[in-house]
Amino acid sequence: MLGNRSPPTYKQLATGTGGSASSVSNLGSNSKSCSGHHYQQAYLGHSHACYHHQQQQQQQQQIQQQQLGHHHHHHQSHSHGSRTSLTPTMKRGKKNWGSRERSSMSFLIVILFFAVFGLIILTEVFMIDERSHSGLMAMRAGGGGGASLGGRMGDSMPDYDNVKDDYDLDDSILSDNKLGFIQFRDNKLKIQEAAGADGQRPRYAGMLLNGAAGGGAGGGAFGVGVGGGAANGLNMPLIPWGQLLPDKVEETLPHFPFGTAPSDGAWQVVNGTRFKFFVYSAYFDRRDGARLVRVIGATKTRGPERVWCRFWYGPTPLNNSESSASTTRAKYTSATVMARVKIIRENWNLKYSACFVLCPVRAPLLDVPQYVSVVSRLRAPPGNLLTLRNTDHDADFAQPLANVSGSGTGTGDSRRPLPHPPPSGEQIPDRMAVCVKPFHFSYDQALYLMEYLEFYALLGVSHFTFYNHTLGPRASCVLQSYQRGQIPGNLTAFDLEPLPPSEAANNATPRVLKSLHYQRPTVSILPWNLRMLSQKEIRTEGLFAALNDCLYRTMYRYKYLALVDLDEFIVPRYTDTLNELLSSLNQRFRNRNTGAYSFQNAFYYLQFADDPLASSGIPGGNDQLGSVRASLVTQRKTRRRYKLHPQKQRSKYICKPEAVVEAGNHFVWEFSPGMGSLNVPPKEAILQHYRVCEFGGNDCIKAPSIMDRTTTKYVNRLVQRVDAVYRHLRQRCDLPALPTLPKRPNAQSEMQHKEKPKLLQKMRELNAQQDGKEQVSAQSSATTNQQQVKATTRKTTTTTTTKTKTTTTTTTTTTTAKPKNPLKDATTTTTTTTRTTAATTGNAKQIAPPANVRRKRKMIVFDLDEMGVPIARVEYH
Repeated sequence: MLGNRSPPTYKQLATGTGGSASSVSNLGSNSKSCSGHHYQQAYLGHSHACYHHQQQQQQQQQIQQQQLGHHHHHHQSHSHGSRTSLTPTMKRGKKNWGSRERSSMSFLIVILFFAVFGLIILTEVFMIDERSHSGLMAMRAGGGGGASLGGRMGDSMPDYDNVKDDYDLDDSILSDNKLGFIQFRDNKLKIQEAAGADGQRPRYAGMLLNGAAGGGAGGGAFGVGVGGGAANGLNMPLIPWGQLLPDKVEETLPHFPFGTAPSDGAWQVVNGTRFKFFVYSAYFDRRDGARLVRVIGATKTRGPERVWCRFWYGPTPLNNSESSASTTRAKYTSATVMARVKIIRENWNLKYSACFVLCPVRAPLLDVPQYVSVVSRLRAPPGNLLTLRNTDHDADFAQPLANVSGSGTGTGDSRRPLPHPPPSGEQIPDRMAVCVKPFHFSYDQALYLMEYLEFYALLGVSHFTFYNHTLGPRASCVLQSYQRGQIPGNLTAFDLEPLPPSEAANNATPRVLKSLHYQRPTVSILPWNLRMLSQKEIRTEGLFAALNDCLYRTMYRYKYLALVDLDEFIVPRYTDTLNELLSSLNQRFRNRNTGAYSFQNAFYYLQFADDPLASSGIPGGNDQLGSVRASLVTQRKTRRRYKLHPQKQRSKYICKPEAVVEAGNHFVWEFSPGMGSLNVPPKEAILQHYRVCEFGGNDCIKAPSIMDRTTTKYVNRLVQRVDAVYRHLRQRCDLPALPTLPKRPNAQSEMQHKEKPKLLQKMRELNAQQDGKEQVSAQSSATTNQQQVKATTRKTTTTTTTKTKTTTTTTTTTTTAKPKNPLKDATTTTTTTTRTTAATTGNAKQIAPPANVRRKRKMIVFDLDEMGVPIARVEYH
């Protein structure tokens, strides 16, 4: 067959990647033709070309075998696990594609996270409202005389409404439809109107909008029947904050709660709320022409629930005595006002905080009520009844009794005080009160409590207000004794004002400090049974409610009010009382807009060592007075931290109550319009704060400190007052014993201690006399020695003239003298000359005295310093 094959026609080999079948067939035919007979004969001269062609043929066959093996392996991989083998180019493409995919996915995940986070924030801010779950339906007002329920839901009054002040109660605020809402479902405010248009259609307790009458069919201004009027079946007008419910609706509400006793200063519950809501006291605020009922309470910090104020008006005092119980019940009327809850700013972001419930009394529609109740459900009976304070009928401001009987006889007369508005401005008594946050942890430091009361009484404070959360038996007995006036009120002691160093150097006479206007302080103790967990639900037993209650409770009764803790004392530097300090500041600064005086804080750490003067007793006093002084913290701890805290950081203040709207712990949060605070310079007065290290341990005492004994100018008066109260209440209140003073030496050691200075003086006199005698003897010996020296010098000069005979002559002279101890004489002359040279040169080196002069003795002498401590020193006699 090879012979029959025709010789191949040579063509140029393709360098590209052609088809495999054609290339293989061509190569096969060429190889066969190259190995044939005709190939050998025709191309015998071309063996080199054939060899080259064979090499190419072998290479192509190897490539073909590799490809066939690759396809075979590919089929096996599919049959044994469906695995794919990729070329390097495919692998690089897959790798690049995966990195891009991962980067894009990471970017999308980040974008998705921020989108979800933003959606949650927007939902929390704009869409979620806890009050919607309690059945409160907020609506925007429509046109005409009503509003439609088809408006936007959830638009309610903000939690912290600072748009207007509390006293800006103009019509624009009262007509703001954003402040309106209606209690609809859970609070069951579906009320049948007594005289409706049809008499049968149910009515809702509508809320008067803008005080305008009008409405849809069968509705009127105060409520429209369900199922008629608007297209949606309901048409309810809104009542903004401060508006009244209509009289027809008011008549259907529960009457005066005769089973509840009116209270002033006790926590009462507001029924029907989802969260805790308590009220404590109510005050009538008339400043700047406003007529506002301000209720002190505690409720939820974020999103407080909406409440109403129900004002109660009782029978007039003129005919109260002649009325029976049934007529008295009938004469109690009510008026219901939409309230606004204002959260007090200082709440530490806890769940509950103190608050104001603000209810305006709009004239001339309403008079000032006698009582007020805060309710969340109008149809439910009130769960609280508060006596309204600071009104014209308040017993603290009423005029003396007057006869109001019509007959004028002695029988049946009714003597009642005449109503009178509270004083204002300069008419307020120039007195000072102190407010203290609630007692807690069963406080029972009776002795320290007496020191606190008496020290501030010496500073001019006349009244204290305390709140009893948990109080120990001894401290409770002490406060009740002050409250009932069962303590002695005498004060005869006086103190001497410490002189500054410049005046003390000039022997100036110190000023005598006497408390001529001292008065026994009065005390008010109010219960504080707030049912909230301290430091978990509310801050420190709700202290901000207590501070603001005390603020309005002392308003118009005292000109100044200090809000301090039990371990804080505001001590003036150059004046004796706080009233004198504030009067001096007012005269120097002449600022009529001052509503508060702020004092910087200084820590007197209790870890500092006690002042030794505290245990030195009282001059002219007994051991009892010395023990009292040693137990007083203000006298023992006189070292303070050198650096003071800046203003509004741990500072405390004295304020004018009528100039403050909202009081804080360290500064005033809100003043009346036009009023402000004055920062008192520390050279005038500071806040002395006695406490342990604020961060635990004892590292606080390593800070730079200074001795400050300003409180010692009250020591004699304070010790006398505390001692008098302690002696009077020791048995009644079972007070603990006073700390004992450090042990003093016995009588014999005291006599020796007293005689020691005398002995030292006598020893010094004797030593001085001996020194005089020694000096006289030394002078006489010095003169004799000088004479002997002169004689010897003369002899030596005569002997030096003839050197050959000097030895015999000198020998004869010396032998004729016959000295007993020639070495002693030589020593005497040398010592005399050295002493004279020492005296002339002023050398202080001690030289051994001559034989006939008494040597000085080294003695250790003890002297007493100003504290009576012996100090040793060395003297030579």
